Amino acid sequence: MAFGDFLAKRMKKSLEKKVNKSTLNEENIKDTLQEIRLALLEADVNNEVVKELISRIKDKALGGYIEEGANANQQLIKIVHDELQSILGQDKKGLDLNKKPSVIMMVGLQGSGKTTTANKLAYLLKKKEGKKPLLVGLDIYRPGAIDQLKELGEQTGIEVFEKGKQDPVKTAKQAIDYANENGYDTIILDTAGRLQIDEQLMDELNELRKTTSPSEILLVVDGMIGQEIIEVTNAFNKLLKLTGVVVTKLDGDARGGATLSIAYMTNLPIKFIGEGEKVNALAPFYPKRMADRILGMGDIETLFERAMESIDERSIEKTMKRMFMGQYDLEDLRNQLAQTARIGNLSGIMKMMPGLNGQISEKQIAEAQRKLVIFSILMDSMTIKERREPKLLKSLKRKDRIIKGSGRSEKELNELLNNFDKGRKQVLDMTKKFKKGGMNAFGKGKLPFGM
Repeated sequence: MAFGDFLAKRMKKSLEKKVNKSTLNEENIKDTLQEIRLALLEADVNNEVVKELISRIKDKALGGYIEEGANANQQLIKIVHDELQSILGQDKKGLDLNKKPSVIMMVGLQGSGKTTTANKLAYLLKKKEGKKPLLVGLDIYRPGAIDQLKELGEQTGIEVFEKGKQDPVKTAKQAIDYANENGYDTIILDTAGRLQIDEQLMDELNELRKTTSPSEILLVVDGMIGQEIIEVTNAFNKLLKLTGVVVTKLDGDARGGATLSIAYMTNLPIKFIGEGEKVNALAPFYPKRMADRILGMGDIETLFERAMESIDERSIEKTMKRMFMGQYDLEDLRNQLAQTARIGNLSGIMKMMPGLNGQISEKQIAEAQRKLVIFSILMDSMTIKERREPKLLKSLKRKDRIIKGSGRSEKELNELLNNFDKGRKQVLDMTKKFKKGGMNAFGKGKLPFGM
């Protein structure tokens, strides 16, 4: 269950309790607050944070008149949202990159995803901020760490500066000189981590801090480690004076509570969150958007940004033109599925759509995702002529070749073709409605391919 899902479901259930009074009072919000408290504790939110959040919600809610146009339940949801956002840090905190070059020091325990995060951050700064970043490999202790960084840098087209097993402090000094000589404006130091905090690790990191005078010192923490995250963050912060935190692996089984806890317990801003293995799966942390997601309200801003980063505008424009001309074939469908895959998996996309989270079951989404993968494999085994002229697939000989080439079954191929026929009719019907000014081409809560 990905980050926020567990908490979102529990919070949604908590806030479904009806409060039908003209004012909010202790009696009519008591059960709801208790449900919220339990939801937060089960999501591994620190007990002190839970007490503070419940206290804030209660203080703001009691005796408050319901705003015009809202009911008591909506008023309570708004209060919960505002206080969640406040606990999470209120506003987005950016990086300080005013120096030339700016040094970003990445620190953290081994296994937190520090090296991959360093590369993702370099890619983000290069693509979105127009920076010219230089990655610096300083982890001389973990076998393969520098080689891993070099491989990642090759994939993103970002240079990696490294001097093998040389003293990390000396390498860092040389990297700064190299950056100045070659026009790099941002230096990202991938420092060594340990399985636990120790004196040797901290002494080395402190020496690096003194030597490089970083603009940013970011602690990379694993979102799945639970309450230990607070102790780790405070230990690093005490010595290094951190400027922010990056929480990784929030696409896995992390319940999200630790993220709420960090923001309040350490007074450090969460600057980025990692939600996947892809190089673009590192995103700035927006407290408001996270509060939306925790309450099951979706996150349309992040979804839109991911779409803009991932989609091929020319391909989309070409498909739209074909649709409005009454043309739609398997090649168009294949291109659309490829565009969707670049944004993320279907489960993640659906959860970011306002109003859809919780309307479609996890089982339905998983089945739809499975079919999309299978359908893509089948279409990859077709010729371009077959995709452009689906009527050719009435040939048993062609079907047999596609089944053997894809390793899928006859039943799955027939399901693709049947669903395509239904989907094509829907697309063409939608096009007609758009031309007439209508917007309701699809039924509420339906998944692609008639599921």
